[in-house]
Amino acid sequence: MATAAIDTQALATRIASVNVLVRSHAGEIELVGVAGDGRVTVRYTGMCAGCDYRPVTTAGTVEPALLDVAGVTSVAVAGPRISEAASARIGATLDQTAARERAVQIVRQIEHDKRTSIP
Repeated sequence: MATAAIDTQALATRIASVNVLVRSHAGEIELVGVAGDGRVTVRYTGMCAGCDYRPVTTAGTVEPALLDVAGVTSVAVAGPRISEAASARIGATLDQTAARERAVQIVRQIEHDKRTSIP
């Protein structure tokens, strides 16, 4: 089954919107690459690069927001990683509190506000 091509402009817009949130922690994410199968790789910069809570931010904000972009099938983070089991535990906890859905709603609202603001 073929994967829909990722709209790179939509992905860039989404990363910029996620960065509005991540900057509150004195960091950002930047795009490292996009694979033909829809896999997106990002890296953390600034204070987030060495943060112990990076896996929570990834699972609760970055991953759901980027997966909401058409064509994105998975999100990987360059740099230190946690085990699949730990990642699954974090994801399960976030799903129980609907944190992922709220993150996507917030990022969509940021994009909406940018589109409708008066310059």
